[in-house]
Amino acid sequence: MSNLRIAYIINDAAFFVSHRLPIAIEVLKQGGKVCIITGQNISTKIENEAIKKLKELKIKHYRCLFSQSFRNPIKEIIGLYQSIIFLRKFNPSTIHSATAKGNLIASIASNFVNINKLILSVSGVGTLIIGKNNLKRNIYFFLYRFLIKVSLKRINYNIIFQNKDDCKNYKSFLNFKNEQFVIIAGSGVDTSSLKPVIKKKNTRNILLPARLLYEKGIEEFVKASKLLKQKNVKGIFYLCGDSNSINPSKIKLDIIEKWVDEGLIIYRGYYSDIQKMYQDIDIVCLPSWREGFPKVLMEAASLGLPVITTDVPGCRDAVIKNVTGILVPAKDEIKLANAISKLFEDVNLRKKMGKANRELAIEKFDLVQIVNKVIKLYY
Repeated sequence: MSNLRIAYIINDAAFFVSHRLPIAIEVLKQGGKVCIITGQNISTKIENEAIKKLKELKIKHYRCLFSQSFRNPIKEIIGLYQSIIFLRKFNPSTIHSATAKGNLIASIASNFVNINKLILSVSGVGTLIIGKNNLKRNIYFFLYRFLIKVSLKRINYNIIFQNKDDCKNYKSFLNFKNEQFVIIAGSGVDTSSLKPVIKKKNTRNILLPARLLYEKGIEEFVKASKLLKQKNVKGIFYLCGDSNSINPSKIKLDIIEKWVDEGLIIYRGYYSDIQKMYQDIDIVCLPSWREGFPKVLMEAASLGLPVITTDVPGCRDAVIKNVTGILVPAKDEIKLANAISKLFEDVNLRKKMGKANRELAIEKFDLVQIVNKVIKLYY
């Protein structure tokens, strides 16, 4: 029987279910206790589905007032206070947080509860770094770094990074030791259930699955579609993702609808069923400006699909260049269009890259090995 009592602090339940749930399930299997502390998610439907899943698994869920942004400081402070109350109620041995907001709240709250260890998961850098460079963002970024640095001074902590670039960035303002961090390739994917589908037809369907934010390279994806249509290159461009967001970089739904009306993309909305989302797809595209370690690229690998992504931190870490996929410069729709055209035209190359990507998924991204690496840090 494990004496682990793990409290997870994260933006919302939906993100926890999609990225961290298998770790919590393994803790429960080992006889440990689990609770999750979240803020508010603007996507009510998606959030309610996740909360329902947590109830089915009998995972304690505490909901606080903090949100996915920093728009209302009073609500954020109340949310922090609620987090501390819930942590004291649950009495965890370890706190594990993820997302920029979750890491900040966990770092501060850890000073007000008695824990053995704090685990911070850095899953990308978010809008604080890759968003628009303005005074407001710069002030938030300064405060964020200052608060985390001060909060961690007396805490026993480890940091999980998903790529070397994020590790280097955090080390520039947090003076942690080498034994305090570990690099783990994303949150993993269940390669035993997410298997390649044998295609009956030779189609040219490309999918960009992502939140509807400009940083995901969605506009470049649409421009690449326009360029290829002007050259009469045949292929269908699909976009999947949640349209509800309070992120300042969100793409408004009327802009998406305009692209749909122009015949540049087909927007399928949000899918909770991963198999269904990818079932008729031949290529996965993520022209993001920067990532932690994109789960969609791991899913594509497990499904044996070739990928086209950008040569930026996170994205390039999930690809073997010209073996499992093609890397292009960020914010370059011309190079992106050329890469898409190349894979549209060469079905044998798609098959070859897809096969290599499946092998990469089994070797590097399998959920079992990722979960085991994380749980070792809890002790």
